[in-house]
Amino acid sequence: MPWAARFGASLALVSLLELLLAEVLPAAGRTIDLFVLLVILSSLAGNSLQGVIGGLAAGLVQDTLSASPFGLHALACCVVGYGVARLSQRIVTSQRLVASLLVAVGTLVHQAIVLGLLMVLEVGEPSGGAVPLRVVATTAIGVPGLWLFNRAQAWADERRTLKEGRARLR
Repeated sequence: MPWAARFGASLALVSLLELLLAEVLPAAGRTIDLFVLLVILSSLAGNSLQGVIGGLAAGLVQDTLSASPFGLHALACCVVGYGVARLSQRIVTSQRLVASLLVAVGTLVHQAIVLGLLMVLEVGEPSGGAVPLRVVATTAIGVPGLWLFNRAQAWADERRTLKEGRARLR
């Protein structure tokens, strides 16, 4: 399955989860940033173009679902996607600690860009007090999410290898 189809399905799932969280647990919906987490996890492969395109798509959907100015989260997610992709080209991201740090720093950078743009544009009320809580909560969700992502990818690679091995035997 190509990257765009997987990312589109993941984006639809994250959008649904975000809407459910906002309805069922409003405090958790405001605290956990699933869109940034999706951008970070998809950018860990190291492809800068996928990081930017994924960040743009996730940010635009996040802008649509939130009451923020259109393009605010899109710009922040593009920067985070590109940055994480470039960093993952240079460091080993298979270690949990490194990936956790990337999730935490990516969430922090996203929040800094959003708050900075809100202050510069003077279009909204910045809530800077929730940034540490949002970084910790998103990282706490991101670490098991990254583990599940890696397990699913290993399973898919194993299935592909078995399928190719069977094709050669025939």
